[in-house]
Amino acid sequence: MAAWPPALRLLLALGTWAICSHRGTALDHRAPKLRLTGGSCRCAGKLEVNTERGWSAVCRDVEKRAAASICQQLGCGPLTVTSHFEVDSNKEPGVQAVRCAGTGMCRWQPANCSSHTAFVCSEPAPTTTKPPPPPPTTSPEPTGESPAARAARQGFAWLLGNLGSPSPACDLPVPSPGPPRLRLVDGNFSCSGFVELHVRGRWGAVASSPGNWMELAARICSALGCGSPINSPAAPQPSQLLVKWEAVVPCRSPQLFDCFNRTRAGRGRAPAFLTCSGSQPQAVRRLAGGPTPCEGDVEVFQQGRWQVLCDHRALRNERGRQLCRELRCGNLSSSTEVREPRSVGVSCDAKHLHLCPDSPQSPRSCSRTRVVCQDSKPRPAGVGAGTVASICLALLLFGILLLICGPPAYRWLMKKISKKKQRQWI
Repeated sequence: MAAWPPALRLLLALGTWAICSHRGTALDHRAPKLRLTGGSCRCAGKLEVNTERGWSAVCRDVEKRAAASICQQLGCGPLTVTSHFEVDSNKEPGVQAVRCAGTGMCRWQPANCSSHTAFVCSEPAPTTTKPPPPPPTTSPEPTGESPAARAARQGFAWLLGNLGSPSPACDLPVPSPGPPRLRLVDGNFSCSGFVELHVRGRWGAVASSPGNWMELAARICSALGCGSPINSPAAPQPSQLLVKWEAVVPCRSPQLFDCFNRTRAGRGRAPAFLTCSGSQPQAVRRLAGGPTPCEGDVEVFQQGRWQVLCDHRALRNERGRQLCRELRCGNLSSSTEVREPRSVGVSCDAKHLHLCPDSPQSPRSCSRTRVVCQDSKPRPAGVGAGTVASICLALLLFGILLLICGPPAYRWLMKKISKKKQRQWI
């Protein structure tokens, strides 16, 4: 095998040095694979982790030390910008996210969040290491440029041009502003949480208002399709949300989004926490054991069957009024306690029946509540399906009888009339 020309050996040495130095810090293959997507370069974008379920987005609460470590794992320079993106549940209903647990190295844990983190890491600084000197040669330099030397010179110029070209600026994708909208976040249920308002592409919490908040809260719950506001305890945990809006109370504008003003004094203010009636599964209820659907004992459907709802003296009349309205039976006539015979049922201390928990309860012996509504009158029996079928069958048989017996009967009748006329002439 012929020896390679010195120029070609120089090109190979320079190419090996350039590739190794330009690649930057190698990734730790023992750690989960990471990537930044949606940015203008490989060191900017939304952070994603390759887990067993595939590529997953990362929730926004990533510590600075962990973020710096992530930039290093990606082979990029120091962290320059951190941001976050809001997830539109209509466009991304199946987004599965993970959370970074830890300050130095992340321990990835499954999480449910609507705000994903994004990084801008600086590009790795180009190395200033000098290339290795070319190997000495004793062969005389040719007077003319050979094809191999020309290829080496062109390749060397290409490498220098690519290594010396400045890298493009790294930017994050700009989120779409979208229309104004409201949401409840960090609550125990889908219809409970801190109130956030989305305007001009950014979410911001609404400050808690000590004024006539319930009127505006009713409009918020209705706009979210969550029923009506209910009295609930304080927020389950302190919130780190940044307050950017304050409520206008009372608000007379027909447009709900006109009831919020931008605030500059958001620091130190607690965001408003709201719980709507649609937060918990609704219990199915009825009046059973009476002569009509508008009269009977109060029962709820739990654990796959109907059970008696134990009497609650303080809430007896209120529950009766609720059931009469829900069943469209008019106003309440009476709501009484029935002690004998004793019943086995479940209890509920909620003021509104639809907030009674659907979780399993231990039945106990108790008295029941008998409710009678104003429209509790025996309804007249309607025409049953069997009666309609009998009428149709009778009409069909009558028609067949006319077809069979009609012509002979007509001829016999005409003959009798003719004979009667003949007697009259005689």
